[in-house]
Amino acid sequence: MKRPRDNGEVMTGYMKTFIFSLIFMSVVGAKADFANLSQDCVNDLKKFPGAWDDKLLKQACERVLVNSLCVSSEGRPIYHYDKVSSTPGAKKVLVFSLIHGDETPAGTVGRYWMERLEGIDPRNTWRVIPVLNPDGVKYKTRTNANKIDINRNFPTKDWSTGAIENWKRTTKSNPRRFPGAEAGSEPETKCALYHLEDFQPDFIVSVHTPLKVLDFDGPKVSPPPKFDYLPWKSLGNYPGSLGRYMWLERKTPVLTMELKENLPPNLAPFERLQDIIGSLVKLETERDTRPTASPPTSFLPVALEH
Repeated sequence: MKRPRDNGEVMTGYMKTFIFSLIFMSVVGAKADFANLSQDCVNDLKKFPGAWDDKLLKQACERVLVNSLCVSSEGRPIYHYDKVSSTPGAKKVLVFSLIHGDETPAGTVGRYWMERLEGIDPRNTWRVIPVLNPDGVKYKTRTNANKIDINRNFPTKDWSTGAIENWKRTTKSNPRRFPGAEAGSEPETKCALYHLEDFQPDFIVSVHTPLKVLDFDGPKVSPPPKFDYLPWKSLGNYPGSLGRYMWLERKTPVLTMELKENLPPNLAPFERLQDIIGSLVKLETERDTRPTASPPTSFLPVALEH
């Protein structure tokens, strides 16, 4: 007699099927021919506030790639930039910028980090997705073109039971934070999931505005690294959020950078933060070598724009 599968086996089977479908879709072929990708990258990133270096930006954009899965709801490319460290055993840092299309200064950080990485040999290997939600950027909306909040659409274990309920209860059904009708439904979410699976990051950075804090979903760091531009503050995470999907469920730390509405006079704070991230990744590496690890911090959902 065939033994019935338990819930764990069913979930494992579901995840294997989901990942296989992502890989299959990435091989099928792109939805569009992005022949001018490098120039499009330059043009896109120059639209964000602040200064840029023409030479470094051009060099960085000449290296960007777009996976066939990474096409927005309206057919725009979601490109990424890789910089591989020459350091043996280098860890991997994945950056998502502009998950929310109306958080324009976030694009400045993605652009600046690409430029800086182009001119150095970093201690860690980096992948930067400077614009995850290009349709939202075009329309200046938090949501994507389907009016879904990408940072509530990740397929967390509690999505089916908690995403809609949390949206109604804590935001009073605010359309800016609508999680969608189904977990992982959006092209932008699928693109992010592809990068999480393909790159296998050791550390994730998500760049947002305007809450003016650094929010770290990860093991307790006491005291946190000194950073004068923004204070450290835990904002929590939610059903369908990147922090819950990657830290609480997969133990990959996520640092959310919540910028101020106005950029600093110069970009030195962003350079400093990139170096701090390198230190945090090193700290996590050392923590992984210890015989025991502290349990993750649990957070309750709160109704913030994060």
